[in-house]
Amino acid sequence: MRISFVEPHLELYGGIRRVLEFSNRFVERGETVTIYHPSGQACAWMECRARVRPLFELHADAHDVVIFNNPPDYPHVRRARARLKVFYILELYDRDRLLRFDPKIFWPRKGRMLSLKRSLQMPFLMVANATWIQEWLREHMRIESDLQFGGLNRELFHPVAGARVEDGVFRVLCSGDRREHKGTASIIEAIADLPKGRPVELETYHGKGIPQAQMAAVYARADLFVDAQWHAGWNNPVIEAMACGTPVVCTDIGGVRDFAHHERTAFLVPVRDPAAIASAITRMIDDNALRERLAANALVEVKRFDWDRAADEFLEKLYRHAQYPRDSAGTPC
Repeated sequence: MRISFVEPHLELYGGIRRVLEFSNRFVERGETVTIYHPSGQACAWMECRARVRPLFELHADAHDVVIFNNPPDYPHVRRARARLKVFYILELYDRDRLLRFDPKIFWPRKGRMLSLKRSLQMPFLMVANATWIQEWLREHMRIESDLQFGGLNRELFHPVAGARVEDGVFRVLCSGDRREHKGTASIIEAIADLPKGRPVELETYHGKGIPQAQMAAVYARADLFVDAQWHAGWNNPVIEAMACGTPVVCTDIGGVRDFAHHERTAFLVPVRDPAAIASAITRMIDDNALRERLAANALVEVKRFDWDRAADEFLEKLYRHAQYPRDSAGTPC
């Protein structure tokens, strides 16, 4: 089957990681996979087994399935020739405004909101990448969608023996992404408000060019990983830290609810609440048993998310909805 992804770029982002992980496994299973994006340049930070082409070639080619996740790309997908067109919904930005959207009113990101609204109105197959997205669309917009989780690359994210340094310093790791909705400012404020006592050091990795193969050691070196995002479709950093055996404090947003369960696999705090983050970090510092329990439970929880299984599930959905024939062995006819 000819499966094509339409993307805004192939830079280091969680949604792009998801596309690359799926496309690599689709290629392994014998599918013909192409990723179209504006420049057509190859991916520089992760292996990409799919063909990569400039976006302008999309409409000249024929496809069995075209998948997109960036709402502004819907006009390109609408014009493409394909049996099946899929909107893989990775996030619902400003979802409260989505319900009362008025194109006459201006606000930041209005253009993206309009694209999202129109993408959801198209006769595409809707696929949600997290349970909360599927439930929210059903409850608030009466839109039905298939649910398709991603996975976790255990070759990249896993415990690293001896990574943690026992020198009396309590190391807190966060991404350090300075975009407002990532919540880094709240984490910095929380660290500054911690009771004086045991030395605490805040470390970050965003923008430092750390190779993917070294990220497990970065996560595993930390005593605690903290994520304070305001919203996310799916939270890659949280599940990556969990897979590396690092206990987690994170905001209670939809993007973590499929794997971060309060005081069982992670410690959840309200959004935009530096005081709650500081309190949670303090408790983690003081309660070694809690940290060990959360980390151990998280390592079990993340085993549910497997890229090979996810790829097989996604392919089954695509074949079924595209009504593309398969023989009795499950291979394309």
